[in-house]
Amino acid sequence: MTPAPDRLPRGWTIAPLAPDDCDELGRVHMDVWRDAYAHVMPADYLAGLRSERSAARWRELAQRPADAGQRTLVVRDDDDRIVGFASAGPSRDDDAPTAWELYAVNLAPAARGTGVADLLLDELVGGRDVTLWVVEANDRARAFYTRRGFVDEGGRSEHEATGTPEIRMVRRTPPG
Repeated sequence: MTPAPDRLPRGWTIAPLAPDDCDELGRVHMDVWRDAYAHVMPADYLAGLRSERSAARWRELAQRPADAGQRTLVVRDDDDRIVGFASAGPSRDDDAPTAWELYAVNLAPAARGTGVADLLLDELVGGRDVTLWVVEANDRARAFYTRRGFVDEGGRSEHEATGTPEIRMVRRTPPG
């Protein structure tokens, strides 16, 4: 299922991850990380990110059966270039306050502020109770998630490779 075309910026598409997307997505993923975390994570770590390794991980994910639970959506601009992605699925936390987790919403600068992040979140999460982990110093992401009803639930962790502090946020669906 993909968002209604009338909700997307003109010429843009959102579609499930496909095997043919993986090389380009690996490059975009690393570029987005270098941009988004330039002043948050160590420069040597960001410089060492490799598109090939990211693409290999995306290929593994693209080959999993559709019933594995995790979903990844890829965003393409009007020139058919990948400009971002989002992933969600069953929570990976042993102490998960919800069954569903938003793993990532990563967009290139050209896609930010277009409403695409809202569409991705709506498609992957819908009305579910959901958690996510966000880098504590990523003010832009935290503001987006707060606007979408997420609150800091108190969980704390560190990005495994860098020790960068992360917080867990949760959004609960109002009873209804």
